[in-house]
Amino acid sequence: MSIIKSVVVLTSAALIASGALTATGSPASTPSGPAQQAASTSTHTDPSLLSVISKSLETARLTPAKNSGSLDRQLAAVQTALQDAEAATLEATENAVVAQESAAQDQGTAASLAGTSLASLGQSQAQVERHEAADLARKAQGLFSQAEDALNTAHQNLVVTSAALHKTTVEQERVRLAKRSETREDAELMAALENSEANVPDPVNDPAVDPEMLENAQSALGALGSASVASAAGIHVPAKKLTRTARINKSVKWATKIAKNNKYKYRYGATGPTYFDCSGYVGKAYAQGGKKLKRTSSSQYKAAPKKVKLSKMKKGDLVFWSSNRGRSFYHVAIYMGKGKIAHARNPKAGISVTKLNYAGTRNIYKYAGRY
Repeated sequence: MSIIKSVVVLTSAALIASGALTATGSPASTPSGPAQQAASTSTHTDPSLLSVISKSLETARLTPAKNSGSLDRQLAAVQTALQDAEAATLEATENAVVAQESAAQDQGTAASLAGTSLASLGQSQAQVERHEAADLARKAQGLFSQAEDALNTAHQNLVVTSAALHKTTVEQERVRLAKRSETREDAELMAALENSEANVPDPVNDPAVDPEMLENAQSALGALGSASVASAAGIHVPAKKLTRTARINKSVKWATKIAKNNKYKYRYGATGPTYFDCSGYVGKAYAQGGKKLKRTSSSQYKAAPKKVKLSKMKKGDLVFWSSNRGRSFYHVAIYMGKGKIAHARNPKAGISVTKLNYAGTRNIYKYAGRY
């Protein structure tokens, strides 16, 4: 009886700690937090995203300065412009995926209304929005390709100028500037994490049993088996289901292998087997461990049974990026430990393992998702 009682206590604690997050990241008991899908909280065809990329392209037209201080500011501006352009492109791309998902759902609704006056209207609206979002994503990707080339050229010109100013070789200057940038970025990340700890409350998690708590309950029950735990927790747990540790290890191992193989590429809207977008890649990685995820970044955040502060992340947790304080999410990655993430970025960068703050710290969301 004491074992069963411990399971009930554990399960009750998980349910008591359930909930959602508001748009500002504070706890709330209503289901209208930032975990809502992008389809319900953001516009799929936001033209301002193209403006962000165009502005970044303008930054590439700068003329190298004549002194060290001005050169440093120009180098920082070029780096920021590249990060902004990539973020806007990812957002336009993810919006197109969300619009495609919404169109598929509405198509089912239209089918159920067959023979009524509402059928053609619902389907038409969904299809128009899907096509518009896909067109915007293609434009954003094309413009980003131009911006990336131009900004990389501008960066190289600045390095050449800086090398001449410091009387060193271009390669030596490139290495020096890269190390300095890396040091600054690491400091920014640490500051962001410390700020998160100081100002972000512990998240109130969704109404689902904590995976780690469930595993502890399984261990406590011992010979009673996973079927008893499933019954006590009110959820179904297959008898031969992998432990969370084994599942995460399989997912991370697959994600690492794919990221190291140039055969696998980025393509918006793709979920494999050779091409992936960000949420498609994460979903496929988790599937390797037997865990099925939702399709989009926003829905993957919403469905995560536990939200954790960035400073408390563990290997296999999902990291999210948002430009609207968590109302929707445009990018997702798998945390690999030691400040590294695996993710599908864009056609040129492809699928790779990078630092968590590969694009700065501005849009990294304050909570990670744990499955």
